[in-house]
Amino acid sequence: IVSEELMPGGSVTPVTNSNKISYIHQVAHYKMYTQIKKQTRAFCAGFKSVVQDDWLRMFSLPELQKLVSGDCASIDLSELRKHVRYLGGYHGSHRVILWFWDITLNEFSEEEKSALLKFVTSCSRPPLMGFASMSPPFSIRAVDDAEQEPSDMTPGEALRSSFKSFLGLSQGSGEGSNSRLPSSSTCFNLLKLPVYRS
Repeated sequence: IVSEELMPGGSVTPVTNSNKISYIHQVAHYKMYTQIKKQTRAFCAGFKSVVQDDWLRMFSLPELQKLVSGDCASIDLSELRKHVRYLGGYHGSHRVILWFWDITLNEFSEEEKSALLKFVTSCSRPPLMGFASMSPPFSIRAVDDAEQEPSDMTPGEALRSSFKSFLGLSQGSGEGSNSRLPSSSTCFNLLKLPVYRS
């Protein structure tokens, strides 16, 4: 364990009821400033080598946050659907794709939509300029589900159960479906969706 003095003589100064607020402020200052000073300077130097200071001054803090982190707006999956690219044999009218959109558009809460977006793109917020601006575009690729065991579930129910369970969005028992779970390649905004069969 490494000890850091938050103030001169801090290692021998007990935290009491009368100095606890000061202690909290000193710990916060240490964690948010002192401890990360070197990394913050390196980040700022790298950031400024790519983005000029004059450009940054054009934006308010909320605008800059939107540019860096995306928008906090609700996720419009119908817009995403218009701009998705299908690969590996999938197309907009493929039965698995129809099940996927039926489930995500009609049953997913905002939290579940956010989890889906984060799973595929590594960001839980929609892109600032909309899904049409995503580069690379949001894509869904068909992958073989050879390991799937027969079950009493319909293919749509198997997809719904597998996908929601994988995202941690339901607490089902998982019985009845040993299907391959969806996976993703976040660098490519790619959802690898098994071709579920009955």
